[in-house]
Amino acid sequence: MQELDANFVAERLREVVADEPKAFAYDIGVSLSAIYNYMNGRVPSTEVLFRIARYTGRPMEWFLEAEVAGEAIERNGASSNNGLRAVAA
Repeated sequence: MQELDANFVAERLREVVADEPKAFAYDIGVSLSAIYNYMNGRVPSTEVLFRIARYTGRPMEWFLEAEVAGEAIERNGASSNNGLRAVAA
């Protein structure tokens, strides 16, 4: 089982929150400080992550995995495929 990368989750959250953290927090029903904590490396609970995913229209896996739908993302300068072969679309 692959370990969860809190920095990766935070990066994805910063991408969807963009420059509207107050409105984003209000819309998903969490405090502004919680949003800042999530954007700085605290992993949201499953319930909150589910609300974020539904609100943004992205699957929960998009926030957790570097490879979703064939998307290969490099972390820390190394490939994140963990030995898996990429599947051409």
